[in-house]
Order: sequence, then C-alpha cells, then structure tokens
Amino acid sequence: MDANNPGVARPVSETYVLPLRFRRAAQAIVAFGIFAILVCSGLVISSGIDDARIAQDRARAVATVVSADGTRTTVRFRDANGNYYQPDTGLKYPVGLQTGQRVRVEYQASDPKNVKVEGRSWLLAFRPALSSLALALVIAAVLAAVLRWRKRRWVENHRSRPAGT
Repeated sequence: MDANNPGVARPVSETYVLPLRFRRAAQAIVAFGIFAILVCSGLVISSGIDDARIAQDRARAVATVVSADGTRTTVRFRDANGNYYQPDTGLKYPVGLQTGQRVRVEYQASDPKNVKVEGRSWLLAFRPALSSLALALVIAAVLAAVLRWRKRRWVENHRSRPAGT
C-alpha cells in the first residue's frame, strides 16, 4: 500500500525495508518517556511514604539551617533526648530557607534523618515532579520529530531504488 494514497498498491520495484535503527530509536524514545514517568511518579510516591512515616512517629524540634544551596538544604536540630542531628540527606521541602535561619521541623522519632519543614507536605513534590516530567516529554517529542524527519528523508532517498539495492 502507498502511504500517500491509501488503498493503492505500490509496484514491487518501489518496496523497501526500513532499517532496524529506526525501530530501535523509536523504542528508545518510548523507553525514555516511560522511564521519566516512573522516576517522577517515584518522587511523589516516596515523598508521600516519608510523610506518612513522619506522621506515624512524629516529633518536633527547632532547627538551624546550616547550608542552603541549590541541591540540598542541611539543618541541625536537637531531639527530645538532647542529641543533635544533622541529616546528610538534607531537609524535605526547603523552599525559601536561608543559611542561619531557624525553622520548625517535624521528624520521625525512630529515624531522625527523615525530617521535613513543619506544616509542609508531600503535595509540594508535585511541582518538581511535573516540571521534570514535562521537560523529559518535550525532549522525547523533539527526538521523535527528528526521528520522523530522518525516517521520511530515508524513505524519499530510497523510494526510487528497487528493493535489495
């Protein structure tokens, strides 16, 4: 069948087989999109799980922001037993915090490394997850458009050649 004229058969001399690389590239783009969806979903789900664990075994403290850079905000706080903690994984939901600032935190009493800013919830994880997902899907769409363009060019270059040449 001719792609431009459905229902019209193309002569045998105009048939061709697309190279496997086009199918593999399309599969890689789809796999990238699925991977991005899974990672972004995992971000939201893991935030929800962490918040649920904090809610089940909640303790509160006042923490001092030790560092607040673009990738991680670190705090130091003292628990009810007088032990100081400075979780190396950082603080959850640190938007707007600055070094030296004092902030109320909630943490999991059985695991003080699981700490978040008091009053903030896992729902704040949607914004970075959705923006990351949007970026990944735009990249996938651009790659798919480039692949489609390259595939069309390949077909046009091989349309006039008989099969097997």
